[in-house]
Amino acid sequence: MAESRENLCRAWLSCAESLTWKARERVFAAFPDAGAAFEGFSDDFLALVGEKAYRELSALRQKGLDKLALALTRADVRLCGRGDGDFPELLTSIPDPPDLLFYKGLMRREEPRAIAVVGSRRETRYGREQAFGIARDLARAGVTVVSGLARGIDTAAHRGALEGHGRTVAVLGSGIKNVYPEENRPLAEQIIREGGALVSEFHPTAEPLAFRFPFRNRLVSGLCQGVLLIEAREKSGTLITVGHALAQGREVFALPGQVDAPCSAAPHRLLREGARLVTSAADVLEDMGWGTQEAPRPPATEPADLTLEQRRLYDALCDEPKSLDLLMEELGMSAARASVLVTQMELMGCVEALPGRMVRRAAQ
Repeated sequence: MAESRENLCRAWLSCAESLTWKARERVFAAFPDAGAAFEGFSDDFLALVGEKAYRELSALRQKGLDKLALALTRADVRLCGRGDGDFPELLTSIPDPPDLLFYKGLMRREEPRAIAVVGSRRETRYGREQAFGIARDLARAGVTVVSGLARGIDTAAHRGALEGHGRTVAVLGSGIKNVYPEENRPLAEQIIREGGALVSEFHPTAEPLAFRFPFRNRLVSGLCQGVLLIEAREKSGTLITVGHALAQGREVFALPGQVDAPCSAAPHRLLREGARLVTSAADVLEDMGWGTQEAPRPPATEPADLTLEQRRLYDALCDEPKSLDLLMEELGMSAARASVLVTQMELMGCVEALPGRMVRRAAQ
């Protein structure tokens, strides 16, 4: 499908690396739209955008819109401008909506159920598993999971949504042809392949520069009705997304964590300040009024056919890891016997042996 001339002219502006947000505003104050700016480009632009941006816009204009359209087609990148039929309706109501989005995959005008799942890049096992499980169950309930494709919680959330055979949208702080981090490129391709989308406000080859990530965070929250924070330190950049969510009138959720863990500091502060407490996808669905029937909690079943010794060991465990030494002490067993039991029960699928001689119940 051919892109509109207006969107191509908006892309022309976006491809000028040195064009600042304020300079862009001056352009739109001087011209009614991007098409008029393209046609009216002259030496007068120098005063509007500065020398460097002027040179970039001039060089891009000389190449022409046809070459720009061809480059986008070859990269399988689509354009979505404000006013288009596929421009996300939720973004039209935020304080500073984008003029243009670059995307790959399936863009929807309406996302009746969408939740952003965000958090630390330096996640713990607990945070990673919770993000994965909650995103999976939200996806199973027909909720679109939005995140930023970053390492840590973002990655776990996208993977969970895919595991739940649902839709997930990744909002990038770089260009779509410049997926960051590089190791998430296969994940990005899977998101597109399974009905999701990659979205960016930046031109396709834009580098993942630090200033772009806080800027894109308003889109992560803007594309959703609510934002769930899973693990973040007190001064985490993830809190920028929460700030945008509050300014945009979105619901804010937080997952509680271990009280003395640094990554629990931000979620716990938000909970004290009135964020909604979440322990499962069912909590989000209930608070949003979306129902819980499609995302049931895992059944609390217990393994059958355990011997008396195996039952004692199983009952001594909980979901959190426990050291083998502590189990030996509590059960009065030798190291050899306890190791044999753990190995047997691991093969049965009812316990997990973890590094550091730690053991816990397997998820049922």
